[in-house]
Amino acid sequence: MKKLFLSVVAGSLLMMSSLHAQVMTYTGSDEYIMSEFETIDIAKQRAEQKAIRNAQEQAGVYVESNTQVVNMMVTKDEIRTMTAGILKVTDVQYQLTPLEGGKSLIVKATVKADIDTDDFANYLNKPAGERADLVAKNLELQKAIAEQDAQIAELKRQLADKPQDKVIIAEQFAAEDKIFLSNQQLSEAGKLYYQGNLSGAANYCTRAIELNSNNATAYSIRGVIYYKLNDFNSALADFNRAIELNPSDYKNFYNRGLAYVKLSNFRQAAQDFSEAIRINPNDADSWHNRGLCRQRLGDTYGAQEDLNRARALS
Repeated sequence: MKKLFLSVVAGSLLMMSSLHAQVMTYTGSDEYIMSEFETIDIAKQRAEQKAIRNAQEQAGVYVESNTQVVNMMVTKDEIRTMTAGILKVTDVQYQLTPLEGGKSLIVKATVKADIDTDDFANYLNKPAGERADLVAKNLELQKAIAEQDAQIAELKRQLADKPQDKVIIAEQFAAEDKIFLSNQQLSEAGKLYYQGNLSGAANYCTRAIELNSNNATAYSIRGVIYYKLNDFNSALADFNRAIELNPSDYKNFYNRGLAYVKLSNFRQAAQDFSEAIRINPNDADSWHNRGLCRQRLGDTYGAQEDLNRARALS
């Protein structure tokens, strides 16, 4: 079976050009306007998250300018994944400025972060499938963070437009804080996952779930980790929950199919790959794996059709 989330074309070759081993330091700054319903601690963490993104963007420019590609493009997503995985924050400073009226603050965070260029080489030496896996995880996490940022912005807009609904909006802010903290745990999980510390990453995913039991991304990522740890029953349970929370994501069906394969349930695996194909008919890996399952089930003609389709898409 192909690797989980195999979304980058195999055979891509990346090389760092004119890059001698060194530690690069970046300073990132950004600010967050705290609402009257948020704590200073949460506001600091939100500002720090934005400052880290700023540092990552600077590092990404450097990585892109020092990366040359042989026969294949290095995607922006891969560069973002690389910088997110190897950026190490060494210092954080905060500046608090009261807003007029004293009910809120502007919280500015400034971070210093290092990137060891040796880590670039370590990343580029990873197999294409493993890099694709890391990119998929980072994309999933960044999507969850962006959705949460948008929700906070919407709550602030509602607070300005409907001050009479303060009580309801305050409750919603409290709920969003838990989602934010949950995603923060996932960010830490992503760093450990990048480093290959799967058990540590799984623990952070568990903390994310404890903070937000509806965090589909946490179940999805932990399911993949359990799969890689050969705990296929636990992986299956997490994929079941991820699908329950987010039935429109084909990757959850695809990964559950892989777990069923490991448990020798080829019929159920084929059904999951079929569902992945229904949601995303252009995913070659789903066609390929369904074809292999059909072979095991004795459907030679159907298997050949699926494998041909996979080759055409690849």
